Amino acid sequence: MIDRAIRSVSGSIRKKLFLSYFIVIVIPLVLIGSILFVTMLSMTERQTLDKRAVEMKLVSQQLQAYTDQLELYSRVIYTGEVQALLNAGPPADAIAFTRWRGALFQQFEEWYGYMNIKAAIQNVTIVQADGRTIVKEPSYAPDVSFADQPWYREAIARQGEVVIAGPFVRPFANARPADGPFTFSLIRKINNPLGGADLGGIVVDIGVMDLARLLTSLNLRNMTILNEDDVVVYADETETIGQRWPYGASIRGADSGWIDTDGGRMFVNTGELPATGWRFVSLDPMSSLSVYAIAFRNLTVGVGLIALLVALAISTFIAGRITEPLRTLRRHMKQVQDGRFDIRHEVTRTDEVGQLASSFNQMTERVQTLVNDVYKAEIIRKEAQLKALHSQINPHFLYNTLDSMNAIAMLQDVPLLGRMSKMLADMFRYSISQGEPVVPLGEELKQVKRYVEIQQIRYDHKFNLLLSVPDRLLSYPIPKLTLQPVVENAVYHGLEMIPDEGLLAITVYETAEGVVIEVFDNGDGIAAEELERIRQRMREPIDYADHLGLANVQERLQLHYGDEYGISIDSLYGRGTNVVYRLPPFRMDGSGDGDGDGDGNVDAAPPQAPSS
Repeated sequence: MIDRAIRSVSGSIRKKLFLSYFIVIVIPLVLIGSILFVTMLSMTERQTLDKRAVEMKLVSQQLQAYTDQLELYSRVIYTGEVQALLNAGPPADAIAFTRWRGALFQQFEEWYGYMNIKAAIQNVTIVQADGRTIVKEPSYAPDVSFADQPWYREAIARQGEVVIAGPFVRPFANARPADGPFTFSLIRKINNPLGGADLGGIVVDIGVMDLARLLTSLNLRNMTILNEDDVVVYADETETIGQRWPYGASIRGADSGWIDTDGGRMFVNTGELPATGWRFVSLDPMSSLSVYAIAFRNLTVGVGLIALLVALAISTFIAGRITEPLRTLRRHMKQVQDGRFDIRHEVTRTDEVGQLASSFNQMTERVQTLVNDVYKAEIIRKEAQLKALHSQINPHFLYNTLDSMNAIAMLQDVPLLGRMSKMLADMFRYSISQGEPVVPLGEELKQVKRYVEIQQIRYDHKFNLLLSVPDRLLSYPIPKLTLQPVVENAVYHGLEMIPDEGLLAITVYETAEGVVIEVFDNGDGIAAEELERIRQRMREPIDYADHLGLANVQERLQLHYGDEYGISIDSLYGRGTNVVYRLPPFRMDGSGDGDGDGDGNVDAAPPQAPSS
């Protein structure tokens, strides 16, 4: 398919011009579109990076302020009232414990309001030194215990330093909403400045969804908060909270870059909150970054396509104006090729095309002159020679004489002589009849068989004739009397001279280039010097008056078919001679199979003379 397209373009100037315009327009269009796309994508990426850097700084500041408030809230444990209540310890009496507990957490409420804390505290748990817990809100399950948790023990070991851990799913006594079961916690040891007793620690729980309130107030989207273990503390997709983020390791230590996620290629920006060890990550899909670049690219392509269509329309018009005179000249040349030498091309231009048209007119005038002065004169001369040859013999006298000889031979019981006279009469009738100069190959082979049969009678069947001809080639048109001269040479100059049995083989077949006829004899062959002289004479002009052999056949074939066709001769001295006819391909016209007998061999068996 590609080869056909290339040949189609290479065979048309108009298509070449059209393709040239197309390439000249498309290549800059593709380059400009690609450069704009890459440039806009880079600019959008830089703008997104700058925007996210500002957002990361804002988130860091807000989260720092948020955790500072949580740390401030936890300092209530160092007020005198709370220290006194914790050092006194919870009473054993239930009523007294309730009053003690109410007084303790009343201090937390007053401190929350006094310090204007903005965080939504979910619960406060006092973990005593013995592991028992005192909770502000009785929302946890009764058997909840924090003292044996690793995160709690790690925070207590820091001797009062604030630790933020999570996210956790607390054992609530009642079912929690599906969208907010997660909690993160502020933990610190309760130091005792009033005495040496171990007062335990405090756990302040905050609902993770309170971070959504903070990020929403900042109008931030696609933000993910991770703890030190790359577990999601908060994300827009709440179902991922509490799960390990699979891409945490790939962006660790990197400020920004590209990663491949299940949702496609993402541009990542990161920030960190040192006080908590949290990282916050923003994810921007490549599609959102490239939307402006794609818009500019599409705009460029759209404008380019419109320009392409306009340019192609103009180029089509220009190419048509340039090539139309050439197409007209080509049509006229085709007519000249078909034999119309009176064609003249109208010259209306002075450029190269007009000069070519003028040269064409001069050529056709010259060719027409040559045809009229030379070709037709040669035809008239050859017709005169043929008529002179015909006039040398009175056909009717010859036919009647040979028929009389045939009748006398049959009456005198000499059938062999009668057969020879009949074959000779048929040969003369075929040779000098005034019919068509071109006959089917089957008819020409019948003439050859008549000649060979006469020679077999003369030489007492010293040689055999073998024919190999496909059925479809029996109707192949061939000039009359183009085979017999070659066969006659084979008999007189080849088979007549050998002492052994001779063979004359005629083979006809088709090739990709055309039809081939081979005439082979196993006679004495031709010496190399003589073979070269024969080939040279076949290439030279001939005298029709006295030369009716190979050169005559060659001339007639080339006049009929063209100079690229004709005969060639090969011979090995003492081995035989082979004459090869190379003719044009056969195109069936549907008229039949030559002689119509359908045998494919034109009665190929060698003719036998009747016994005497």
